Amino acid sequence: MLVISLPRINSLLTLSCLIGLGLSLYAYTVELQIEKNNKYTPMCDINPQMSCSKAFKSEYGKGFGIFGKESKLHQPNSLFGLMFYSMIATLAQSNSKFIGLLCLLAIALSNLMSLYFAYILYFILSDLCVVCVATYIVNVVNLILIQLKLKTIKTLQENASAKNKTN
Repeated sequence: MLVISLPRINSLLTLSCLIGLGLSLYAYTVELQIEKNNKYTPMCDINPQMSCSKAFKSEYGKGFGIFGKESKLHQPNSLFGLMFYSMIATLAQSNSKFIGLLCLLAIALSNLMSLYFAYILYFILSDLCVVCVATYIVNVVNLILIQLKLKTIKTLQENASAKNKTN
């Protein structure tokens, strides 16, 4: 069985979140540039079928496509990504089971949102956004890592409990 220490898992989870932060920051920068200059073409616009700006400029690019323009939540999705990955990277430093469960809940929700956005991207926008897909991959990696972390915490707690019973 593969055993990875909690500090190593925390480091990997933080690294994954830093990648997510980088992707979100890039997406936010692209969105700002597009708003300033309609002729701006980002590097992630590879061709008409592979365009991040098509996804970012769509009605789903702000407020998750759920919140209308009058809502305070009608902000670029990348801003929510910046907040989310910052929060998870910070919370990943804790080895508390409760904090781990909160992270699991948040990361599971991010994966559900990834499925929602992947559906929109492919079936509604008929687009392939490499930044978006990379973000979906980060979310899956985060889910695997948080589950591994919780399993490791449980094992350590069981081992400590068993050791205390033998003493």
